[in-house]
Amino acid sequence: MRFFFYGTLLDPDVTALVLGRRMAPGMFQRAILPGHARWRVQGGSYPIVVPDARAEVVGAVVSGLSQRDIERLARYEGPGYRIAPLKVKLGGVTTVVSVFEPVKSRLQPSRDVWDLHQWQLQAKRAFISRVRAALSAPPAYSRP
Repeated sequence: MRFFFYGTLLDPDVTALVLGRRMAPGMFQRAILPGHARWRVQGGSYPIVVPDARAEVVGAVVSGLSQRDIERLARYEGPGYRIAPLKVKLGGVTTVVSVFEPVKSRLQPSRDVWDLHQWQLQAKRAFISRVRAALSAPPAYSRP
């Protein structure tokens, strides 16, 4: 299964933490999600994509993901996202891939554009600490 990554998963440290392994750089192919804009989510430091006919989001299509990888990605993304098939431009060709799309009733955009480099400079360290703690916690149904 192929996924389009557009936010924190573009950072190799975050991807390695979530998947439990480093991915080869060749597994990431530059791609564009047309008809969407990327904004910082309200109350968080990470992005969401929202429909916008005048915009496009640059990210990467990632191939070679196992079922275990997809399960780990879904746990990382949480209930605020659903997996949706969307069209992306990959090497000049339009193709359908899976995207973690925000559930509108759970996540809302702020008025701030999200930028990977700025996020890496300003929020990455604290974000990784929170993700590490969340991923190491037992699932909610197993807690006393």
